[in-house]
Amino acid sequence: MTGLVAPAPGVDAAEAGTVVADGWFPEISLADVRGQVRLGEGAVTTTRLTAAIEGAMLSALRTLASWRTARVTEGATSLAQVTDQTINGVNVAEMLWQRAIRYHAAAELADGHRDLSATNEGLDRADEKDLTADDYRRMAYHAEADLMSIGADEPAPRNRVSLL
Repeated sequence: MTGLVAPAPGVDAAEAGTVVADGWFPEISLADVRGQVRLGEGAVTTTRLTAAIEGAMLSALRTLASWRTARVTEGATSLAQVTDQTINGVNVAEMLWQRAIRYHAAAELADGHRDLSATNEGLDRADEKDLTADDYRRMAYHAEADLMSIGADEPAPRNRVSLL
């Protein structure tokens, strides 16, 4: 029989949980991340997704610490107060925060979700996933740079280069 697909173990599509940030930055919905990023063909459990989002928040909070301090000093009591600009009814600063977290989490999950096939085809798919993880990371860095550009005298650079 064809066309029958069993749900992945540990994934509850109806779950509407969130990962709470520090109160200044808004929480992130697990359902939104699942809906907006392709995550391992349903193999990512809620526990793994939550851990990846927590890791993404740790990374983004570190990157945005100085920028946030400057905004708080200016009087912003939440991220939504940084700008009144919206896209499709969503505050631009909050949208960029969500993008940064979503793509950092997706990069972590893509790095950790290897195709366990011994064939050359399986190894090729693993290489493709590395590129996907790098793409997700790049999109997260761009979202952070765009967020740090809000309220800055000149835009934050988008390029990040690591010298070996």
